[in-house]
Amino acid sequence: MKFVHIADLHIGKVIHQYSLLEVQRELLMELLTYMDEQDIRLLVIAGDVYDRLIPSQEAVNLLDDFLSQALLKYHIQVLMISGNHDSKDRLHFASSILSENGLHIETYLKKEMAYVEYDNVRFYLLPFAKPSQVKILYPDCEVQNYQEALDYYLSQQSLDKHYQNILITHQFVGRASITSESEVPLSVGGSEIIDASLFDDFDYVALGHLHAPQKVGRETVRYSGSLMCYSFDEVNQDKSIVIVDTDGMVITTHHLHPHQTLKKYQGTFAQFMQEDFIDKKDDFLAFELLDENIVPHAIEQLRVLYPYLLQITYQFLMKNNQHNTTRSYQTIEQMDTLSLFQQFYQDVKNQQLNPSQLEIVQSLLEKAGEACEDS
Repeated sequence: MKFVHIADLHIGKVIHQYSLLEVQRELLMELLTYMDEQDIRLLVIAGDVYDRLIPSQEAVNLLDDFLSQALLKYHIQVLMISGNHDSKDRLHFASSILSENGLHIETYLKKEMAYVEYDNVRFYLLPFAKPSQVKILYPDCEVQNYQEALDYYLSQQSLDKHYQNILITHQFVGRASITSESEVPLSVGGSEIIDASLFDDFDYVALGHLHAPQKVGRETVRYSGSLMCYSFDEVNQDKSIVIVDTDGMVITTHHLHPHQTLKKYQGTFAQFMQEDFIDKKDDFLAFELLDENIVPHAIEQLRVLYPYLLQITYQFLMKNNQHNTTRSYQTIEQMDTLSLFQQFYQDVKNQQLNPSQLEIVQSLLEKAGEACEDS
């Protein structure tokens, strides 16, 4: 049998005050059309269905429309778990009734892991869980982090090796995994990271949480990644859906084609103002300007050509900021006012004050000091 593995839909996502809802609708409907054309009737969603614990009504409506079409129009069954962005209670609503119609939702950690069986394949649904939730189920266990908690939890489960066993879960797996800015950390200090070896007993592991498509250790432990870019550090990631054929455990990918996506470009202000510099102007854009001085009102001027320009940065300022982070607060505190202004001018203009400018600034600072003394 074949199934599609997706995750991290983040329905209702807003980036730089722009809603991505219509692009998400387009992607989800294209996914259903593709699955119907390929006669694939099972969809796995590995968590972070919504972007917020309390989703907007528009986001709820989109998920309702998507799942309704999947089940009723395309006769696609859906296995879905909650992620760290999802409200367990809201996503779990009416799940026992919906399971009778092919929509299987799991949001709560149970002593015996829930599974759905198709022929000789069992799909285990393990929603995002914290160590504290494992401790509630097993009060006598002593676990300090996600690795220990999940290790203990899985040790309490019994898998039938006569079946192909597939796990659907939402966790941070693998220390070398590729992360993105748009992911919310599960904890601090790396205690959320678990090792892929915990899943050795499963034939395939459908992961959610990290937005970059990637395998973790072996080909069959895999993040599908998000359906689209959700931050500008994701623009070079190869977004796709994962198709798994359980006959031989063959894995392929397929790319969806939204009419808008996030893109990032480098160039001077003059280049960006040229009509033919960028062909597709209605993407969500970020520009890194190579100009050595700040261009007044640059983003307002550029938005005449690029209506969805969300961000501009200056390369010389980025370099200065990287340099500035290495400067200790103690050093700054020891600098006098004139030296601070000189450093500020250097950081902003990427050049030093010339002697005549320095003389003017010094004179103004002296006058300001005299005024303060008089008052």
